[in-house]
Amino acid sequence: MKKSILLLPATALLLSGCLGDVMEIFCEAGPDSDHCFQAAAVQESEPETCDKIAGEGFNGSNPPRDKCFLQIAQNTGDPSACDGVEGGFMSYSKEECLEGAFRNHSVEDCKNTEDEQKCRAAWGKNGKGCGDGYVWNAAANACEVKKDEPTETENPFENDKVKEDLQTIGDAGKSGYMQLLDWDIEHETDPDRLAGLQKYKEFLENAGEKMDNVSTTFDQLQELKKIFIDSYDPKDSIDNMSASSILSKGFFDRLQEKLVGEDPPTEASKAEDALTVYEEMLKRQADNDFLQQGRLTRVSDTLIGKAKDEATSKLKEGVEDIAKTVAGDAFAVVGIVDHALSSFQEEAQKQMFIGLAAAYNRQRDSITQAHPDWSSEQIHKATVDNVKANPYEDVPNSGFVKYGNIIENGDCKDAGNNPLCIDNRVFWTAMDKTYEVTHKPGK
Repeated sequence: MKKSILLLPATALLLSGCLGDVMEIFCEAGPDSDHCFQAAAVQESEPETCDKIAGEGFNGSNPPRDKCFLQIAQNTGDPSACDGVEGGFMSYSKEECLEGAFRNHSVEDCKNTEDEQKCRAAWGKNGKGCGDGYVWNAAANACEVKKDEPTETENPFENDKVKEDLQTIGDAGKSGYMQLLDWDIEHETDPDRLAGLQKYKEFLENAGEKMDNVSTTFDQLQELKKIFIDSYDPKDSIDNMSASSILSKGFFDRLQEKLVGEDPPTEASKAEDALTVYEEMLKRQADNDFLQQGRLTRVSDTLIGKAKDEATSKLKEGVEDIAKTVAGDAFAVVGIVDHALSSFQEEAQKQMFIGLAAAYNRQRDSITQAHPDWSSEQIHKATVDNVKANPYEDVPNSGFVKYGNIIENGDCKDAGNNPLCIDNRVFWTAMDKTYEVTHKPGK
């Protein structure tokens, strides 16, 4: 009878949709209350519940509690959740938490948080802007609703005279249009938008030298500027993908693990996790390649029109070459993802890729131990360089799984029909991000 009585309020809560509240009831008396409270807090996006995590078994830091704040920040895009992170040896840092909040989110996601103003203030405080209609007030340490600015503070060069002086690309560098652009650059505070503006200016300078007689208009140049700014929006970059999100299990799977226990990860399972992340990142990169190709075409079409004669075709190629040279990764389209994805589809081949991922993990372990003062970026770079140079350094008798062949075959864009290759733009990023997740203490 007692058991049924205890279940009644929990059942009522479950029916009302408050699953996190149900879990909290059982967390108080459960065998692993720390991770139980963690799951409940993340489920309901409630940082306050994270404070209930005692961190049993840890001295000087509380990894489960810090991870709780980090996961909420990752899921919601609310960096204010990171205020609760204390960090310390063997735990997560506030910087990692903020990185998780900013990855795959924008300040506009604050609209869906419990305290929108607090969320926006956290974005603004970290130099990420306050979002549309808001401005950062450093004195108040807050984001404030943007007021209409008086006309005297507007860009003084954005006027009809600028438009009249524009006839060709060459004019853009000599007329008031470049002054207009310089004013934009000087007053831009968003680092990603600033990068796009700077590359756009560099593009105009190069184009003005090489094709100064190509006709253009003010509206065309403004469209070009928008394309460059959009190209430097980091939200779709694989660098901003979360390996922990890719590898995260369903809520009920996690709950079951807390009840019956979880098998510790093995070298093979960690390597397989890295391939899972690599596969998802390749799919994202395929989308990015498509978008970059589209933007590159828009650059040339916007500047020279869509005529199909031979002279225009050569001009189009020239415009695209300048854009790719100036903008680098923003327009560097490499269509190799399909090849890279198919490379580890067959089980026999997959084992070689697992071997390479495991080699990365082992060598990174070794380099981390040898250089405790190095940053994660330094360790990652050294590991990649070492694996490429000595793939079997730590296992000279590697047996039949010759994963070093993948290194010898190089990038998929250069491997021809050879199936054993990797997309270097994506593979090592996936290794790095997965390592940070699968080798993190306190999980």
